Order: sequence, then C-alpha cells, then structure tokens
Amino acid sequence: MKKLLSILCALAVGVTMLSGCSSGSAKSADTSKKAVVTLIQNKVEIQQQLEAAAKEFNSTHKNVEVQILGAAGDNLVTTLQSQFASSPEKAPTIFTCGSGSEFEKFFNYMAPLDSAKSASKIAKGQSDDAMKDGKLYGLPMAIEGFGLIYNKTIFKEAGVNAEDIKSMSDLVSACQKLAKVKGVVKPLAFAKETYFQFMHTFNWPFASMSNYKEVIPKVISGDTKLKDIPEVKQYAEDLQTLKPYTNLAKDSYDDQLAGFATGKYAIIHQGNWCESVLTDYKVTFDYGMIGMPANGNTSIAVGNTNFFRVNKYASKDQQAAAISFLDWLFTEKAGQTYVTDKFKLIPAYNGFDTTNMTPLSKDVAKYSEEGKTVPWTFNLFPAGVDKDCSSAMEKFYAGKSTPEQLLDEINKVWVDAAKK
Repeated sequence: MKKLLSILCALAVGVTMLSGCSSGSAKSADTSKKAVVTLIQNKVEIQQQLEAAAKEFNSTHKNVEVQILGAAGDNLVTTLQSQFASSPEKAPTIFTCGSGSEFEKFFNYMAPLDSAKSASKIAKGQSDDAMKDGKLYGLPMAIEGFGLIYNKTIFKEAGVNAEDIKSMSDLVSACQKLAKVKGVVKPLAFAKETYFQFMHTFNWPFASMSNYKEVIPKVISGDTKLKDIPEVKQYAEDLQTLKPYTNLAKDSYDDQLAGFATGKYAIIHQGNWCESVLTDYKVTFDYGMIGMPANGNTSIAVGNTNFFRVNKYASKDQQAAAISFLDWLFTEKAGQTYVTDKFKLIPAYNGFDTTNMTPLSKDVAKYSEEGKTVPWTFNLFPAGVDKDCSSAMEKFYAGKSTPEQLLDEINKVWVDAAKK
C-alpha cells in the first residue's frame, strides 16, 4: 500500500482548506447556525480514523460541525506559523502542538482549557507540560512510547533474547546474529523523516542523564559542547559501531514499516503510534518493544508531548464547540473507543477501558507501571533544528563525518538557532 501518496494528498487538501476556511470566524457565531470547528494535527497514521470520529460526533451534535484538515506531519509547525502570522482568527480552531519550545512558540494563540470536563480526568503528571501561570493550555492526546520494536519470530530463529540486550554492545551482537536470518536485509532500520532520524534518535543520551534540563540549555547557550558531554560522546561512538547493521536511515516512515512487516528488518526504531499502520499491513508475527540500550539504560522513552490546543482567536462559540468535541473523545464511551480501538493510542486520562490495548500499547503501559521509562528530552532542543540536524545525520550515515564531527555540526545548529 502506497501510504505516502495518500499522506501527501491529505497534506495538499489540508493546506488548501487552511487558506480558505472559516472566513468569518472572528465574529460570534449565529446561534441558529452550526459552530464550525477546524482541526489540524500532525499524526498522519490516525488521520482517517480521526475523520471517522468527527463524522460520528457531528451526527449526534447538531449545533457543531468538526472539520478535519489534512494531516500536516513534519510541516505542522511551519503551517501554523504562517496561519497565525497572517490571520489568527482564520487559523484552525483546534491544533496539535508539542511541549517545550513549541509550547512557548504558540502560547500566545492558546486558550486556557481548565473548564474542559476532560481536564479533570488527566492522569497524574500528564498535564505538567501544558501548564503555565497555574492554567492548563492543552489536553494531552495520549501517552506514547518509543524504542526498538522487534520481530519475535526472527529473534527466536536467530537465538536472540530481547531481555538480554542491556548495552549497545549487546545490541550489536544481536544484530550480527539477526543478519544471518534468511530474508533479513538489515537487522535495524531508522526512518529518514527529521523527527525520527534525529529528534527521537538523539533523545537517548540526554534521557540517561538526571540533569538533562540543566545540560541542554548550556549547550544551546554555547557554554557546553556536545562532544564534551560523556554520555553524548559515547552515544555517538556507539552509533558509529551500530551503523553497519542499519539501513542508514534511508527509508521513509512508510517504507520502514513495510520493511518490518515483510521481515526485511528485524528491528525498527519507532513508537507505539505505528501500530495502526502495522495492522493495515496485516502483520501475522508477534512483536514487542524494548528500550534503546544507550549508556546501559534499558528503559523506553515515554511522554505525552503532543497536546490538543484551542485557538483563542476563534469565536467563543467555536472554542466551546472545540472543547465539547475533545471532551467527547476523552470522557464519553463513543469517543474513547476511537482513541483506544481506532487510533491505537494509550490514553492519558482516567476512566478508559484498556482491556483491548494492542501489543505495543501493552508494552508501553507495562514499562510505565514498572517505572522503566525515560523522559522525552528532545522537547528542550531548540525549535526548528530537526531539519539541519537530520542533514548532519545523513552525512554521518554516508561516512562523510566522524562521530566528533557529527556532534560539532549539531552543536553549531543549536547555538545558531538560539541566536535567531
């Protein structure tokens, strides 16, 4: 299935709709008419399911019409910047946005959501990154986790026990065995999209530090160099050792998942969000998730940095309608079913039935319950550095730079970004 083509088409439709929708949204909506709510988000893998959820919601809420715009993927930040800069009242009513630097970038366009019914249902600790001045400015989409997703059948055939992979050396040794299994082209595959190739991949060395919130700002300010941080230096050197057993991050997200589904790759560096795509591929083998064993850490990375925000420049009617849709998703059984059974997400709210969770969701939940998680540190990286840092990663994978040169290039991108 050529999912990339459908994603590009959806993006094109979304951009077109963004330029022409909600022409009168700055005014209070006529109570005799529907409140039109537009929604844009970046998770392409749930786009069709989200459209179905909106359709069901609209059928039971006659005074509201939720319109799902095309999923923007990696281009969401750029799209939102353009929309809010030109005409904020015409920008999407609901938009997704991360925490950290993205939260700060778009904070002036966010309405507080403390009054939402779903706000009182958020699981402990999952609203922290959306709080400012004592108010809530986002509803978490879900708890998500990423790490190494592995094919249990291939692991068994290769004689590899996933629980024995506790260091990067162990991972390399496992890859050597996995490479000998018939059909395996490369033991491990990364995706080439910027967030997958750099942001998620470089989360690991910082996540192994207890003081990453102090270290990352020092790098950005130029007071500390990445190559002088032992955990980061070791991680870059470990990637150099691991590189021959990888696809060199040449595959798109779709091709990476297709390769895993067909046994071309025994392991992929991904998160539980890819499960809906694997379901579409009708994967028949068992699979699970373990952590990237960076610096001896065997935890998976768990966070909820993708939040639904409501545009404060939308009319009061639109804002109220937007909250009613989000409350339906997170507090009513009909909406909750979409979140768990259709979106294949792990809820960040109390009151969900999680008995039908999928394999990766169960693994994320299990790691979370056992406290074997590390944070998402990439939200503290300077906003907008993913593309230039991914270019540096491409040079590294192509053998055009050493681990130290890779870190120097990333360092420069971060410092330059802070000056803009």
